[in-house]
Amino acid sequence: MDESRMKESLGLICWLEIPVKDISRAQKFYTDMFGWECDAKPTTPPYCSSSSAPTEAMPERYYFFKKGEALNGAFMLGKGDHQVLNYDPSRPLAYALQPTMHVVDCAEALRLAESLGGKTHWPKTEIGGDMGFFARVIDTEGNVIGLWSYK
Repeated sequence: MDESRMKESLGLICWLEIPVKDISRAQKFYTDMFGWECDAKPTTPPYCSSSSAPTEAMPERYYFFKKGEALNGAFMLGKGDHQVLNYDPSRPLAYALQPTMHVVDCAEALRLAESLGGKTHWPKTEIGGDMGFFARVIDTEGNVIGLWSYK
C-alpha cells in the first residue's frame, strides 16, 4: 500500500469480526442482504498459536468474508459462553458498538432482512438536514446492524 493510501485509511474500519452461532445461517443472511462473498471453508485463527493468547476464549473457527476491496472480516464461530452479542432483549434500547451498512433503501432492506430471518430493531427513520434515513436490524445471530440510505 502506498503512503498516501495508508494515511487516507488511518482511522477507518479495516476489519470486522461478527460472532455467530450458526455459520450457514449467518453466511446466507449477509450474502443475500449485502452481497458479501463468504468463504465456505473454515480457518483456525492465526493467533491461536500465540503463547500469549488466552486459548479458552478463542473462537473455534473463522469464516472469512469480503465485499470488494472495501470490507474484510470474519464470522467467528465461538465455543462455550464467550460470545457477547450487542443485542439484549431485556434491554432493547441499550447502546452498543454498531456497524452501519449503506443500502439503497432502508425500508426495502428491512423487508429483505425479515425475509432472511432477521428482525426489525428500529424502523426506517428520517435523520433530517438532508442526511438520509437510518434503520436497525437484528441479524439471525442476535447482532444489531445499522442501515443507512439516502432515500
